[in-house]
Amino acid sequence: MSESLNDAMSDFRSLRYRSDFTTAAKLRRFAWEVVWLLAFRPTPRWALHGWRRQLLRWFGAEVGASCRIAPSCRVWAPWNLVMGEFSALGDGVDCYSMGPITLGSKVAVSQRSFLCAGSHDVHSLSRPLVTGPIVIEDHVWIAAECFVHPNVVIREGAVIGARSVVLKEMPAWSICAGHPCRKIKDRVLKDRHV
Repeated sequence: MSESLNDAMSDFRSLRYRSDFTTAAKLRRFAWEVVWLLAFRPTPRWALHGWRRQLLRWFGAEVGASCRIAPSCRVWAPWNLVMGEFSALGDGVDCYSMGPITLGSKVAVSQRSFLCAGSHDVHSLSRPLVTGPIVIEDHVWIAAECFVHPNVVIREGAVIGARSVVLKEMPAWSICAGHPCRKIKDRVLKDRHV
């Protein structure tokens, strides 16, 4: 009986989830979670935008001038986040920045969208972490409750319709939607205010 139990435990250990995070990385994440909980999340939505930008910068994010980041927005690893000027992360947005997430200028990511730069290798039972960058170019609008997969580029001026699942590159100046997300039509501007 004990031999079969040892074999079962050995099999269990070989198949359990494998984490490559160092102790230093875990401590950095813990410190950010504490700061998010005590100094970022409790701030009012309509004020202290500069304070939230600064907290992210202190943890390594590159955040452009006049960005608006809602206090309920979650950023998993600020050191993997780059935002251009005048960009916004809405209420409940989840920047799962296990890999780099880059937003251009004048990008809007609407409420409860999920930017997912990390996943797991499905070809291994130990499910090692795999990451992939997300790049969202200037003037993009990601509407409410979208999911953006790792290794995706959303080209300049694209609009992603609400609740879309973006699994591949989306073309510039297009309106895209669906599951999976695809181009529906061109985005034609009536004015050129930039």
